[in-house]
Amino acid sequence: MIITIRGRVRDAISFVSPFRERARRIGAASPVPPAPPAVNALAARLHPTAMRLRVESRTAEDGSTATFRLVPAVSGDAIPPFRAGQYVSARMRIGGVPVSRPFSISSSPDEAALGYIELTVRSKPGGFCAPHIMEHWGEGTEVACSGPAGAFYHEPLRDGPRVVCIAGGSGVTPFKSMIPDSLAHDDTELILIQAARRPEELLFSGFFERLASERPDRFSYVRVCEEPPGGRAAEGPEGLAGLERGLVTAELISRRVSGYRDATYMICGPDAMKSHIARETASWSLRPRQLREESFSEAASPYAYPGYPADAARGPFSIEAMTDGELASVAADPGETVLTALERAGLAPPSSCRSGDCGWCRSRLVSGRVFTPDSVRGLRAADAALGYFHPCRSYPLSDIAIEVPRNPDNSKEETE
Repeated sequence: MIITIRGRVRDAISFVSPFRERARRIGAASPVPPAPPAVNALAARLHPTAMRLRVESRTAEDGSTATFRLVPAVSGDAIPPFRAGQYVSARMRIGGVPVSRPFSISSSPDEAALGYIELTVRSKPGGFCAPHIMEHWGEGTEVACSGPAGAFYHEPLRDGPRVVCIAGGSGVTPFKSMIPDSLAHDDTELILIQAARRPEELLFSGFFERLASERPDRFSYVRVCEEPPGGRAAEGPEGLAGLERGLVTAELISRRVSGYRDATYMICGPDAMKSHIARETASWSLRPRQLREESFSEAASPYAYPGYPADAARGPFSIEAMTDGELASVAADPGETVLTALERAGLAPPSSCRSGDCGWCRSRLVSGRVFTPDSVRGLRAADAALGYFHPCRSYPLSDIAIEVPRNPDNSKEETE
C-alpha cells in the first residue's frame, strides 16, 4: 500500500469534502421516502410473515382428528408458495392469553395453486391448543397464522434417489404433502413406514394405500402397529391384514427397504420414537445428511430426558423477564418450558416452531440455570457461548432472569 501525504491542510479538506457532498445530496433529495424496490415488494407477497385465512370446510378423520381447509380471508389474496413438508404457526387467544402452535401443511403445493391449504389437527387429553381449535374452528372462522416455514422438506439434489419416510402418530401429516408432490415432480423412490398403536389410528391410511396401488414403481407403504385390531397379540412377524407388528426396528427397515444403508431418512413423530430409531440404526453409521428430523410433539416432561440433573430442585421458580423495555415477574414450574410459563402469564413472547429449530424465541439468559435436552438442535455455538437459549425447549432449574425479544406480532390483532 502506498500512502501519499499532501500536507495537513489539503488532507483535512480531502477528509471533509465527502461530508459536504453528503449534506448537499441530502438537501437536494425528495422529502418523500422512496418506494421499496420492486423485488422486495414481490418477495413480501410471495413469502409473507403473517397470513389471515378463513376455514372453508372441516373434515373429520377420526374421533379426535379433523382436517381444516383454509382459504384467504381477504378477497384477492393468494396462498403463498411453500415446500411440501413445511408448517404454519396458528395464532389464537385462549382465556385471554395469546398463544401459537405449529401445524404441518397436509395438502400439497399443487393444491395451494387452487387457492387453499389444509391443516390436520389431532386433539389429545390434556392438550391446550388442539382442543380449543376442535371446539372453535368451524366454517367461516378466521384464522391468523404465520407464513409457511420450516426446513423439513424433500430436496432431490440433496436427498438422493431413495427416501424413507418414518411417521409416528400425527407426524404423518407432512408426508401427506411431501409424497404426492414428489411423485408428481421428480423420480425419487419413496417408502413410507407409518407407525401407530392401533390400525384405526393410522391417519390417511386409505390415501397412502391408493397411492401405493397407483404408483408401485415409485412408492411403497408399510404400516406398523403395536397392537392389531382389538388389542390382541398377533402371531408371526406381521399382524392382521398385512400389518407389521411391534415397533419400527432396524430389522424391519432392513427387511422392507432395499439399499437401506444408502437411503435418506426423514423422520417425524414424538421424541420417544425418534430416540428409539436413533438407537436402532446407530450401528449403520449413517452420515448426518442421511437423517432429517421434524419435531412433532409438545415439549415433554423434562424428567424423562437423559441428562436432566438428578438433584435438580423441584421449584416453583420465578422468571424475571425483560421484554420491549418492560420487566415482568412470572412464576414457573420446573416441569414446563420457559416459553409455556411466559405464555401462561400472558406475555406473548415470539414463537413459531416450538421445537428449538427456528430461533424465533431466542432469548438471553442473564442469570440462573436452565436445562435443554441434548436432542434439541438449532442453537448456534456462538449463541450458546454468549448465554442465549431457546425458551420453547428449555426448563428452569433455578430462579432465572432473561431478556426476551419483542414479538413483532403483538401489534397485530389476533383471532379470538
